[in-house]
Amino acid sequence: MEISLLAMDLDGTALLDDHKTFTPRLYAALSAAAQKGVAIVPTTGRQYAMLPPAVHTGADWEDLCVLCNGSEVRRLRTGELLEAHYIEADAAGQMIEIAARMGLSVELSAGGLLYLTRESWDMQREHEDALYFHLNNILTTRGRTVSALEEVLNQPELALDKVNLPYVPQELRAEVEELLKAAPVSYAWSSPHSVEVTHSQATKANGMLAACRILGVDPARTMAIGDSGNDIPMLKAAALGVAMGTAPQEVKDAADTVTASNLEDGAAMVIERYILGAE
Repeated sequence: MEISLLAMDLDGTALLDDHKTFTPRLYAALSAAAQKGVAIVPTTGRQYAMLPPAVHTGADWEDLCVLCNGSEVRRLRTGELLEAHYIEADAAGQMIEIAARMGLSVELSAGGLLYLTRESWDMQREHEDALYFHLNNILTTRGRTVSALEEVLNQPELALDKVNLPYVPQELRAEVEELLKAAPVSYAWSSPHSVEVTHSQATKANGMLAACRILGVDPARTMAIGDSGNDIPMLKAAALGVAMGTAPQEVKDAADTVTASNLEDGAAMVIERYILGAE
């Protein structure tokens, strides 16, 4: 099977554990794939403003990226918005009510920022071991404190790409999941304790398929690589879905094959094998 488009997750897949850089081997594999004519599309839960410089200055990639778990498809170099599915205020309000009822922290993601109350911020600090990167690398630069999240929902022309529940205790996970299943939304567990809620049509799978439409690529010639619950839809939708070695079992079960970890150049290995034809 010839691959024409690679949908590649970033954190835990392409990036090292510093969440910023690629290994030289992966950089070389991406460059060779791009030179072969393969469209390389970063497909991430991140907002455009949170993409690391390595993504903008790395291999000679196709000029597209899928963001916020499929809420947006943008031009990688300019940030031009090509397609979007933003979560409605009513649905976001339901998520805020669920969080309040269950005593959970909640964030609204819009316009490159994360909005949360001081109470929600303090609740996250109680779980700093699990949320260290989020607290110290994301909220410190992108977090904005508001007195009430309804202030954000009432903003005109709000482009709300995600609602995050950053920390759900294991004992509440099943109950939260049942409530989300009954709501008019999509959701994905980006870690065992963190769930991200989007518009019902916003998934990484739909983002990948949108990139195919824009670029004129047959979905039967796609490959996707990922490591988390939010990658499951695109691993199933791609012609070849690849799970990282550190992925949870449900992610591995959704994939066609499993590679090594991000620290062991797992993404580079499968690009070399399935795109570049290395043995």
